Amino acid sequence: MTHSIAIRGHSLCSRACRKRWGLLGICSAPLLGAIPYGGGYRFPSLACPMLHLTGIPCPTCGMTRSFVAIAQGNWSQAVTFHLFGPVLFALFAIVVVHTAIELRTNHQWITFYTQCIRRRDIQILSIVTYLGYYFFRLLVLGYPDNFENTLSTII
Repeated sequence: MTHSIAIRGHSLCSRACRKRWGLLGICSAPLLGAIPYGGGYRFPSLACPMLHLTGIPCPTCGMTRSFVAIAQGNWSQAVTFHLFGPVLFALFAIVVVHTAIELRTNHQWITFYTQCIRRRDIQILSIVTYLGYYFFRLLVLGYPDNFENTLSTII
């Protein structure tokens, strides 16, 4: 298996371009939204519906604060808010750059990471790891009450 970038010989069809524009918007919104949110601007409807309705935080609770900390350059605080925050932030950044290149060149780029994302075993491992971290936060660290204090003493 080669780890080089290869371009398929055909152009992207209009449907593929629309999908990529949607993906670009979805993945760039959290990255760009972290900047004004970190500057004090608050989005009125940005609250966790699961936490509001059940009192139990969702698997992404803390992700917004983690993204804001990253946008402010505070990586250790970002990990404290959510361990996968920096990982997801980096993945979003890679998707944004990759998708922008595909739209600019009008060709699909096949890379080692796009091939990895399509592998079922990697998808399952990622989901199990993420949910394992979620349950660890809930059961062991006592999130949300104790989570930040406990994690900061561990790290």
